[in-house]
Amino acid sequence: MGIPSQVEVDVAIRDGTHILIEIKASASSGDALEFSRVGKLYETITGIKPRLILVTPFIDDRGLEAARKLGIEVYTSV
Repeated sequence: MGIPSQVEVDVAIRDGTHILIEIKASASSGDALEFSRVGKLYETITGIKPRLILVTPFIDDRGLEAARKLGIEVYTSV
């Protein structure tokens, strides 16, 4: 996202809470960082800080730690 590009994100709005949801087959620290940047872009455009949720069956330890530091909720099982 340093150059103009298309950004896609799934959004749910419930009771005034904006939730961005990313679903990945597997996730890494790079994926967490990219999703965090999408969340910041969303906040810049809308003026509303979203809740970030990452759903993945597999995330490595570094990715999980990065997601936690970036404030991303991670769901790895149902």
